[in-house]
Amino acid sequence: MIKELFTRKKQGYTDAEVVERLQSRERKVEEWFYRTAKRYFDEHFNEVFFDKDKKQEIFQTAFLKLWMEIDNKRICTQQEQVCRQQRNGTVKPMTCSLTTFLMAFARTEYRELVRSTKEDCYGELFDDGDTADVMVTAFDKEEDAEEQKNRIVDECIGGLSPNCAEILTLFYYKGMSLDQILEQRQEKNTSKNGLKTAKNKCMNTLRERIATELKKYNLTA
Repeated sequence: MIKELFTRKKQGYTDAEVVERLQSRERKVEEWFYRTAKRYFDEHFNEVFFDKDKKQEIFQTAFLKLWMEIDNKRICTQQEQVCRQQRNGTVKPMTCSLTTFLMAFARTEYRELVRSTKEDCYGELFDDGDTADVMVTAFDKEEDAEEQKNRIVDECIGGLSPNCAEILTLFYYKGMSLDQILEQRQEKNTSKNGLKTAKNKCMNTLRERIATELKKYNLTA
């Protein structure tokens, strides 16, 4: 799980760069972010009860809402940090990634579709509406917990030291062997055993941080 989420975290641009360059209308970044957001959505959105057309509709609506937040500068950057304007006008640092924020919009769209079609969707599966309502509630809670876990993992990965982030990125994201990493980092690592120890230490540190944070919210990996 950690390896997969670490791989997912790696981006061509940071969230702060995305926000700034989208607001500057950089076409290359606009296209990259759309593809990245769509891929993330496809990997994480549970398409229960809806066909591909509805799934695409949910994505397009959610993406448009996120885009408008950025374009209207309700999402902005301050001191290289992504921030969002609150309802009272204050601007605070965002505690989740842009893609996680996208999924929050997508979940809202999903709930609206469930509300409008749940009788037809559940009618074939359940005999009474009470059971259907329970299933909707359970589904929402499951998504909330999963989203929360992803946010926690993202934050833990983002808190890694530059040294650990580089080693884990080269090993897990780029798929480089220890020998290849050693060659690239020869000024920082003098032996393969030392590099292996550093990699294991970085991963153990990441695991411990994630476990500690998840425990605070009574979540499990």
